[in-house]
This record gives sequence, structure tokens and C-alpha cells, in this order.
Amino acid sequence: MLQGKTLPIFDKPICENLRTKAIYIPGGNLQNLVEYNPSTHYWCNCTAQVVGPDDDFVSPVSCERSRSCFKPIGGKPIA
Repeated sequence: MLQGKTLPIFDKPICENLRTKAIYIPGGNLQNLVEYNPSTHYWCNCTAQVVGPDDDFVSPVSCERSRSCFKPIGGKPIA
């Protein structure tokens, strides 16, 4: 799914379950996984809904390490 796409440089981990339509569009902008865009529809891959397994809304801002369902892309974050 992410083959041929590059993730922008980011200073915080991104949850591997955070999704936007941009991931599935050739040449899509993955910047929306890093920065919140109010015109982008986000969903959780675990629930296929706008809320995660913990019943909180998902977005690049709200999907962070403090959530019990958070899984960083590439595994455990360094420090």
C-alpha cells in the first residue's frame, strides 16, 4: 500500500492504523498523516470508523503515544 510513496520527515511517530484516502491514490499526499487537514477524512484501520478502538476520534493530532491503541509505523519508537 505504501510502496512507491515516501513519508514526509516527521518529528513524532505516526500510528500505523491512521488512514486517509490519500494513501490509496497514486501520487497521493501523505503529508495528511503528519499534519491535520480539516478537509481530509480520517479513519482507523482497526475499526474502519472515525473513532479508534478506544472510542476517541482519530486524526494526526489525536493519534499519539498516550492512546492505548497507538502503534507507530515501523514498530516501537526510539526514545
